[in-house]
Amino acid sequence: MKEFISDLKNRVLTGGSVTKDEARRLIEIPATDRDTLDHLINAANEITHKMADIDADLCSLVNAKSGNCTEDCAFCSQSSHYQTGVNTYEILSPEQVLASGKAAEARGVDRFCVVTAMGVLTEDQFEQVLDGFRLLQQKTNLKLEASIGGLNRERLERLKEVGVTRINHNLETSERYYKEIVTTHSYQDRIDTLKNCREAGMEVCSGGILGMGETREDRLDLAYELAKFNADVMPINVLNPRPGTPLEHVEKIEPMEVIKTICVFRFILPKTCLKLGGGREVNLGPYQELAVKAGVNGLIVGGYLTTPGGPVDRDRAMMERAGYRIPAVSGH
Repeated sequence: MKEFISDLKNRVLTGGSVTKDEARRLIEIPATDRDTLDHLINAANEITHKMADIDADLCSLVNAKSGNCTEDCAFCSQSSHYQTGVNTYEILSPEQVLASGKAAEARGVDRFCVVTAMGVLTEDQFEQVLDGFRLLQQKTNLKLEASIGGLNRERLERLKEVGVTRINHNLETSERYYKEIVTTHSYQDRIDTLKNCREAGMEVCSGGILGMGETREDRLDLAYELAKFNADVMPINVLNPRPGTPLEHVEKIEPMEVIKTICVFRFILPKTCLKLGGGREVNLGPYQELAVKAGVNGLIVGGYLTTPGGPVDRDRAMMERAGYRIPAVSGH
């Protein structure tokens, strides 16, 4: 198996790709076979440092609209379909969004994403979000991202005008398993938004959540779907079950299963930023360092939509120890 891993690594490093059958062999390596897994981790690390960006991609986000979402995503505490006790509020004011952005910038983050819990924003909501981006564009040096539901070409063009360069729109899982997680919109709806992003010249940030009851095959299908879009960034979240949601009692995924999956994603997406996000502290704990070595070159830092994160300084230091450059950040 080690020779097989090395051969695949060398193929990827010379511009080749990994077939689904080959990726399947990698993802089926037993988590108990640490010697082989260490070889896989080292190979993924080499691919990352030779083919992906070694500037750590550190992004903070603001939950700019919380709760009362009409979608029924089974993992999400912000859905109005479930009783979760989550804090709810409407769109934050532009000044509140700016304050969050400035706080992130002061902590040494150079990317900032505005997120709203909503399938598609109303025109009034969208205009308020645009006003927040205008302030961020004028008063910070942050690279701006949006995760605000479904988007058509016209809205994408308006987002570009206020400085947004990257759109996050997660596929979450495979097309096969998607209907088990969401029923209020289709997988094709998500694909259509990603196509719109590409046609509008926006960077595509799309990933998913591990540990929702999906199979290893589902995880591979997600990665190969994103490969079709040449995704710039793949956020990798690990389910942190929220009380009151349908996935509240899903069995926790093991850390080495997560790490092995990250390695395989790196073989499939050698140039993509693999960004470790929600649930990493709870599910990986001290294994986060190994996950970074396994191919992660980006982090969501400073907390998530409804759950806290760890100290940004600690995350910056972790990425620096792994050999990534930490971009210098300075505000206006």
